[in-house]
Amino acid sequence: MYSDRPRFVLLSEMMGWQNASTHVRYGARFRKHRRFMHQTFNQQAVADLQPIQTDEALTLMEGLTATPELFIDHIRRYTGATILKVAYGADVKSSDDLYIKLAERASTMTVQSGTPAATLVDYFPVMRYIPTWAPFSRFKRDAMKVKAAVDQMMSLPYERVKEEMTLGTASSSLTSRLIEAHLSTGSITHEDEEDIKGVAGTLYAAAEDTSACVITSFILAMVLFPEVFVKAQDEMDDVVGRARLPGLTDREALPYLDAVIKEVYRWNPPVPLGIPHRVMEDDIYRDRFIPKGSTVLANVYAILKNCPDPDTFLPERFEDPEVLNPRDVIFGFGRRKCPGRYFADAGVWLALSMIISRFDISKAKDSEGNVITPVAEFESAFVRHPKKFECCIRPRT
Repeated sequence: MYSDRPRFVLLSEMMGWQNASTHVRYGARFRKHRRFMHQTFNQQAVADLQPIQTDEALTLMEGLTATPELFIDHIRRYTGATILKVAYGADVKSSDDLYIKLAERASTMTVQSGTPAATLVDYFPVMRYIPTWAPFSRFKRDAMKVKAAVDQMMSLPYERVKEEMTLGTASSSLTSRLIEAHLSTGSITHEDEEDIKGVAGTLYAAAEDTSACVITSFILAMVLFPEVFVKAQDEMDDVVGRARLPGLTDREALPYLDAVIKEVYRWNPPVPLGIPHRVMEDDIYRDRFIPKGSTVLANVYAILKNCPDPDTFLPERFEDPEVLNPRDVIFGFGRRKCPGRYFADAGVWLALSMIISRFDISKAKDSEGNVITPVAEFESAFVRHPKKFECCIRPRT
């Protein structure tokens, strides 16, 4: 009933996101996208992707050791490199990689355009036909720039995979497997290609930004609530020890770390309002009539802040089994629930567990030795990144 999307005039029709899985309307094409995703990201298949995540997490540790002051760049490289390897088989060496820059540019320009389905042109679609030279047409000129960036982000890595497949040098990836599957049946249509581009492009645009937000939020929380970090390190040392790094096979033996991750999700949900849903038929919710065609937003932020001491970072709250697991809401709802949630959650776990095992995190000091206490401030954007802050990340001795 709530699985459809509203008409995104600005976002989809003008900015080029019409093929993104997150924006495709409910129906046969939506189910096709989900089928494409499920082949790579079902719970069983995700286990086969763990070596990629582990290798990139080790590279993250190397980066944090060498230049800890660039921790945000290292985190973005980790999240971007992991998903680009899965989606396109691409090897990313730094946060300056072309594909990462393309996606960051497209995402940043899109976010700056306003709330999805709530801009003036969404309410008055005829405005999309305003000439670019006319008054009040800046939104259209901006949309054309965004569309060019989105088209590049979707097409360049896809065309690179096709070229590598022709040369016989392509690594196995979601994109190469989908192309092969279609060619094995005889041919691949233009619509098939657009759907594959949309699925792969959505993976990067959605997963990189949100996962980076979660890991950065963890760093900020550990600076502000050092007692939590100490407790997590004690558990890590008791269970894993100092002779090796943790792996996903240790996950069940580290319940406090799991509670810390839940609390990161709750303390700063990366996408506080999610993407708008459209009601496909009349509904009544708690005596309130919701007519067919209504646009509905799930206020994930409000749901997760509806608890005692909502601004305090307190993993112990999850010792109560009745407390809502944030994983049940931050990845979406119903048929629109993120198909890559198991992969994303595993990637967050690996990064956080290795950071806890190998580093100490504390407040930074200025040139005069004064302690700098960051403020828990976040961007007012679709993805709620922490505002830039300083901290001290040092390898454990």
